[in-house]
Amino acid sequence: MKRLVPAIGAVLAVVAACAFEKIAYIDSFDYPAVHETETVEGTRRILDNVLKTGATTILWRNQSGAVPRYPSAEEARPLKEPPLDKRRIPLSEPVRGWVRFDDCGTNLIQVAADDCARRGVRFGIHLTTEENHWESWTLSPWNLEHPQFWCCARGGVPWFGRCSLAYDEVREHKLRLFDELLALQPSIVYIDLCRSGGWAPNLEYVKPTEDEWRRLYGTEPPADWRDPRWTAIVERYTRRYYRELRERAERTGRKVEILMAIERAGEPHDFNYEQRAVDWRRLLREGIIDGVAVACVQPDWNDMWGSTARIYADIVRGVRATGRGRVFFPIMAYNFWLRPGYPEYAKRAKISEAEAVRRLLELARDAGGDGITMEVVDASNYSPDVCKAIKEF
Repeated sequence: MKRLVPAIGAVLAVVAACAFEKIAYIDSFDYPAVHETETVEGTRRILDNVLKTGATTILWRNQSGAVPRYPSAEEARPLKEPPLDKRRIPLSEPVRGWVRFDDCGTNLIQVAADDCARRGVRFGIHLTTEENHWESWTLSPWNLEHPQFWCCARGGVPWFGRCSLAYDEVREHKLRLFDELLALQPSIVYIDLCRSGGWAPNLEYVKPTEDEWRRLYGTEPPADWRDPRWTAIVERYTRRYYRELRERAERTGRKVEILMAIERAGEPHDFNYEQRAVDWRRLLREGIIDGVAVACVQPDWNDMWGSTARIYADIVRGVRATGRGRVFFPIMAYNFWLRPGYPEYAKRAKISEAEAVRRLLELARDAGGDGITMEVVDASNYSPDVCKAIKEF
């Protein structure tokens, strides 16, 4: 039976790519108060909960910060444990410090992958970009052992715990982690740029980038990190990393679809490029990614449905202009980084949440979208009426 799982996954990948796909992100860390998430049975119950939304594709989060959600050889202890009290975070909120998915004795992401195959659901990885949750917690043991590679602001001020992609050693470390995820045989990988740990080109004042600036321009690196010439230098390093991810995926001999987040669609500036040094259009043209998932939009509340439709149509035009790529639009059960979820649309339109979801689904379809994504599905975000609306669409 186990030999059939990869074959079933391949069939599901083809079927999903031809239909209006409904993708749900899962982070098992959101469920300990509801299920025993460090067990096989708890993992299956998480899937029970998420599939109530009508999801046809599951993206399981690989880590929080750089703490894996699976037993990672690359991050295996004994390494230096972060010298912090993990029971608290900066806002003095309690965290579930006893949950250690990386040493619970079972690869629960593999359990999820196998269970998705049995249930006829496409399985993938929700690949976060952050290496620490801002400067505070969920720090990587590998990063703590390699402070010489930490990101820095101008003047050498380090960003505690995060390492720069400009260093070969860092990319090689991250590629080894990616190899571990590819061993789970996902049919899809979503690169989440929203969860960046606060990273932006302002934290790339490291030796390789500064040396390249001096070589190109003969001056010291710019004080204004928004200088487009500086962004272009940083973008070359991010693009190289994503190209290497694609190469690693192709080495498996299997089709692995790679999607990338688009943040803050509808704003006047390209947030992905200016704040993440990522040119998603170029990545599509060069075949490095296979599609994009709009993570959040900012509509004009004076014309929320019309402006949302125009934002969607603009993104679809941008994707189609590259000559390739699929595009997905968000169904979010809450506001995410100050960007509205469907409850906000419902409140402003004075309609039910289920009706707001139906309208957003119609906008995604009518714009030419290939499906929707559901921002991390927590234990009880989606009401039965909302789940029914998504399932029946």
